[in-house]
Amino acid sequence: MLANALGQEQSHCRMPIDNKEVNYKVWASDNVVYGPVPLETLLEWVADGRVLPTTWVFSHEINSWKPANSLSPLSDALAEYHTSHAPLPMPCEVGKAEESITIDHLRQFDVLAGLGQAELEQFIDHCMVMEVEEGGIIMKKGSPGDGLFMILSGEARVRLIAAGEDQTLATVKAGSFIGEVAMFSQTQRSADVLAQTLCHLLFMSTEAFRNMMKTEPKLASAVLFALGHIMADRMVAGNQRLQSKTSSEFLWL
Repeated sequence: MLANALGQEQSHCRMPIDNKEVNYKVWASDNVVYGPVPLETLLEWVADGRVLPTTWVFSHEINSWKPANSLSPLSDALAEYHTSHAPLPMPCEVGKAEESITIDHLRQFDVLAGLGQAELEQFIDHCMVMEVEEGGIIMKKGSPGDGLFMILSGEARVRLIAAGEDQTLATVKAGSFIGEVAMFSQTQRSADVLAQTLCHLLFMSTEAFRNMMKTEPKLASAVLFALGHIMADRMVAGNQRLQSKTSSEFLWL
C-alpha cells in the first residue's frame, strides 16, 4: 500500500510538468527578443516567415538558446515553409567587367562624371559584373561589408524586417551606389537589398578597392571623395527626415 501510495504521489507530482505548456522566445532579425509565446504562436511565426532555420529560439523546456532548425517541434514546419518558398537567388558572377561593359555604361553615375576615359577604363579593370534575378537578394542584412555595388540596369528595394514586418526603406535605380558604407566601415550590412527587376550590377570588392588605392592612387582619391559626398548627402537627408518627423510629432502634442 505504501509503495502504491508513493507511486500515486509521484504520478501526481509529474502531472503538472507533463501538462505544462512549453514557451519560447525568439531573437528576431531586428535584434529584439519576442516572447515568451506558446508553440502554436511560434509555428504561426514560422508560417509567416518570421522565424527562419537560423533564427535563435529559447526553449523554456531545455532552458537554452538554439537555432530554430535544431528544435524538433519546428523542423517539420520549417521544412514545409521552405518547400513552398524557394530560396531567393543570390548575385551570379558574370565575369570581369572589362569583358562585359564599356565606359559608356559608367556615364550614368554622377559620382564618376568627373573622371576621364582613361580613368574610367582603369576603374572598370577593378570590377566584376554580376546579375541577380527579379526578387533575388543583392545584399543580405548581417552579411559582411565586403564590397560595393553599382546598379547598371534594373531597380532594387532596400528593406528591413522590423517586428516581423517588411519595411521598405528606399528604392534604388540604375546609376546608384549601394553598400559603400558597410565596405568603408568594415561592418555588417544594415539592411537587405532585393532586386525589383532583373538587375545588372558592377561589383568592386574591398580587396579590389585597396588594390586600386595602391596602383592608381589619384583615381582612388577621386572615387573616395565622390563617394564621401554621396554618404554625406544621405546623412543630411536622413537627419532632415528625422527632424521633420520629430517636429510633426511635437506639433501634434
